[in-house]
Amino acid sequence: MRPRTTHLLAALILAFGAAGAAVAQAGPAVPTYPASDYIQQAPGRPGGVLVTSASYEAGSFDIHKLHAGNLLWQSRLVFDSLVYLDSAGAAMPWLAKSWTVSPDGRVVTFRLREDVTFSDGTRFDAEAVRINFERIKKLGTQSRIAAAYLSPYVEGVAVDTYTFEARLDAPYPAFLSFLAQTWLGFISPRQISGDPASIGERPVGTGPFVVTEYAPGKRAVLARRADYAWAPDYLRHAGPAYLDGIVIEAVPDDAARTASLQQGRHQLTFEAPLTDGQRLRADPGLVFYNRVRPGSPMRSLAFNTARFPFDDVRIRRAAAIAIDRERVTRELSAGEFIAKADYLGTNTPGYVDTYRHVLAYDPAGAAALLDQAGWTERDRDGIRSKGGRRLSAELLTTGDERTPPASVLAIQSGLKAVGIELRLKPVAGADLPAAVRAGAYDALTGGWWSAATPDVLFLLYHSSQTARQNTFGQDTGRIADPVLDDLLLRARRSRDANERDALYRQAQKLLTELVPVVPLHESHHLVAYSRQLKGVLFDTTHNTPILTGAWLAPAEEVAKER
Repeated sequence: MRPRTTHLLAALILAFGAAGAAVAQAGPAVPTYPASDYIQQAPGRPGGVLVTSASYEAGSFDIHKLHAGNLLWQSRLVFDSLVYLDSAGAAMPWLAKSWTVSPDGRVVTFRLREDVTFSDGTRFDAEAVRINFERIKKLGTQSRIAAAYLSPYVEGVAVDTYTFEARLDAPYPAFLSFLAQTWLGFISPRQISGDPASIGERPVGTGPFVVTEYAPGKRAVLARRADYAWAPDYLRHAGPAYLDGIVIEAVPDDAARTASLQQGRHQLTFEAPLTDGQRLRADPGLVFYNRVRPGSPMRSLAFNTARFPFDDVRIRRAAAIAIDRERVTRELSAGEFIAKADYLGTNTPGYVDTYRHVLAYDPAGAAALLDQAGWTERDRDGIRSKGGRRLSAELLTTGDERTPPASVLAIQSGLKAVGIELRLKPVAGADLPAAVRAGAYDALTGGWWSAATPDVLFLLYHSSQTARQNTFGQDTGRIADPVLDDLLLRARRSRDANERDALYRQAQKLLTELVPVVPLHESHHLVAYSRQLKGVLFDTTHNTPILTGAWLAPAEEVAKER
C-alpha cells in the first residue's frame, strides 16, 4: 500500500493513545489497546458537521482499484464489509449474519442480512455480492489489493436472495479476515453495471455516509445516511451515525495541519505530523494517538533477488545489517516509530518475536559477509569490487516514494560505509509497473501492508505473487524459494490453527535468513483531534479511526471537563 511520497510520513501513522510515546520506546513489546478503543461506551448526540484534514486526498473512492493508504479510513465512511473482526482478529457478523465452511474448506456459504440497501435504494443481496466479486476479478492488474485477496476465489453463486456461496480453488482460512478489509467493501450493482465511471467520484455504498460533493485530490463532503441501521454488532452502535456530515480537506503542509487543528479550523487530522507529536500530546484541548497497524512493517528496500548484486544472499544480508534502523527510525519519526528488523507487525496474529534481533545493526558483520563473498577490494570512493566489477546497484525512485526520501539517503549512507554503492535512478511513476513486471530493477523502495493475519506473508513473499504481465503482484523481492513457498502455501491452506502457527513461525525464521526485503519500522498511523470530538473508535482490522459513533460536544461543556 502506497501513500504519496511527500506525504508518506503522515500517511503511515495512527496511535497508541496518550501513552503512545512510552509504548514506542518499550522495544519489542506487543502494542495493546483497551477494549474501549473498539467498542462504543455510551450513546452520543446527533448533529454537527465534522471538518477534518489529511495530508492528501486519495483522488478516488474506487476501493476495488486503488491502493492509497488513506482509503483504509476514508472508505469505512461509505462502504461496509461482509464481516468485521473482534480485537483478537476473529471474524464477527456484519453484512453477513452467519457463514459455514464446507468440510473440504473450498466453499464458504454466507447468510446475509435482509434489511440492507445501498444509498441508491438498490437491495444488498447475494447477487450484489457476486457482482462485486466478479468486478474485482475482472479488473486484473487494475486491482492491486482487492484482487490479491480474492485470488483463490473461483466463482460465486446466489443460492437464494440472501444466501451467497463463495467457491474457492483451495481451503483459504484467511479469507474471512481479508473480507473484513475496506478494499472488499460493496458498491451498488446498479452503479457497477450502469455507470461504472462514476464510482470514483460518486460512490454508492451501504455505509453510514454518502458523498455529496467531491473535488478529487482536494476535498470530499459527506452527509449522514438517515436510514443506516446495520453497523457491526461488535461496535455496539445502533442506528445512523451521529454526525450530520464530514468534510475531508487535503492539507499537504504539516505545519498547516497542526495549526488548523490547534486553532479549531479542523476538529480532526487523520494524519498528525510526526515532528509535532509531542506538541500535540501536550495540548490540553487535543487527543493524540499513535497506533501500530497489524500486517507487514514498513520495508525500506525490496531487493530483486533474481538479479546482480542481490542474487547473493550474503550481499542482501550485509545490506540489511549495515542499516542502523534504530537511528534512522528515531531521526525519521522524531521518536514516534518503533524500529523493526523482522517481517510481521508485532500486533499481527501469529507473530513471534524470536527472530527480532537477527537482522540487527552490525556493520562489522556486514563487512565480514562481503569479505566472505569475495568483495575484498575497494576503490578510492570506498566501494568494494571483485574481478574489476564494482559492488553497485540501482534503486528506482519515482518522486512518489513508499519510503521517505530522508530514510533512503540514510540507508544509502549506511550501505556505502560497508562498501556497497546504492545509486538512485529516477523513473516516471507511470513506467514503474512495467519495470516491476519485467524484473528490470536492482532494488525498489518498500512499503507496508495492513492485515490482521499472518497470511500477509504469502501475498508479499510467495513466488506466485511475483508481478507478471496479467497480475501486478506484491512479491517485489522475487524470492522464489521452494522451501518458503511450501511453508506459506501449506500455512495458507491449513485448517488446523496449531499447524498454521507452526508453519508461519518457520516462515518468519526463514525470511530473516533469505532477506528479500529490509524491514525498517512498524507501520504506524497518527491521528489527533479536538476534545470536542467524542466517540472516536478504531477499526479492528486496520487500527484506523471509525466515525460512525463519533459526535461533537459543545465547547463550553468540554471546557468544564478540564
